[in-house]
Amino acid sequence: MIDLSLALLLLCLPGSQGASAESSQIVPAFAPEPVSLEVATDRVKELEAIHDAAAEGGNRREVAEQFRPRFEALASELARSESGLSAELWLLRNHWWKRSEGTMEQISIDHAKRLIEEYKTSTQLAHLAEFSYLYGRKGLRPLMEALEAASPHDQVDAAALHSLANSLRRSKDSDEQSIAREQLLRLRDRYGDLAFRDTTYGAMASAMLSPHSKDSLSVGQQAPQISGADVHGHPFQLTDHRGKIVLLDFWGDW
Repeated sequence: MIDLSLALLLLCLPGSQGASAESSQIVPAFAPEPVSLEVATDRVKELEAIHDAAAEGGNRREVAEQFRPRFEALASELARSESGLSAELWLLRNHWWKRSEGTMEQISIDHAKRLIEEYKTSTQLAHLAEFSYLYGRKGLRPLMEALEAASPHDQVDAAALHSLANSLRRSKDSDEQSIAREQLLRLRDRYGDLAFRDTTYGAMASAMLSPHSKDSLSVGQQAPQISGADVHGHPFQLTDHRGKIVLLDFWGDW
């Protein structure tokens, strides 16, 4: 009786003769874990830092071409992730170096379209609007309209509106100027409270909608009021310095 019980027990053990097919399957001791978000992000940032250091003391175009395959490999390995998109954005903005070949605009437009399709839910797509210089005037409008239509995020929509309006308002075509005004009104009224660098989209849109006239900026006229923050973050106005010599330094961060 004891021997029979022991035999039945052995038959029930996994791997024993007569065990079920499911229990006899081989289970691996471990499975490789996916790369964590932190590690993937660090890899992209690290490569960007190495590139920037190399470009600082060398030919920027040549350095960018040397690093392109490494960013392409990262973009492929980390595809469909935020880190993969970061690598893609580096590749996109470095199409700038194809300008002299005459291929920059079309390559950039095709690349941006693919990113909109593959990463439409990412807020990083706002960077596509910052790279407006890559697409040309004719290519910018359909691309920004596609970006606004695809993204569910206000920040991305606002960036697309701002980029398009900023381009069209410089046009000599009256119809395009009218479209720019409509876009700026939408930007001010719908996304005015959203941050844009050191200000808001509302402040930017209002300034573009009501620019100073050329006459008011001519030599000998009183300077218009300028408000902002100093290097210490303290608010100030130009009129605070009335009667003093003031040097205004206008610069860009492109």
